[in-house]
Amino acid sequence: MNLAYFKDSDSLYLELSPENPAHAWEAQQGIVINLSEDGRVVGIEIEHASQVADLSLLRVGDFPGEVHAVAGSAH
Repeated sequence: MNLAYFKDSDSLYLELSPENPAHAWEAQQGIVINLSEDGRVVGIEIEHASQVADLSLLRVGDFPGEVHAVAGSAH
């Protein structure tokens, strides 16, 4: 599983599986669910992430090991 924040587009992507999605479904405005050919969720994209989440609370790392905060804040 991978987590990526794209500052230029202000989007947060949670990759659950490294395969290319075959379909995308906008679950609600700004939340896109990427699906495999057989309907499994392979990724979730959150558009305008800094406006809907406090990115300063985003933690990346092995738990309960070292944790890194991602700079940013909600608007």
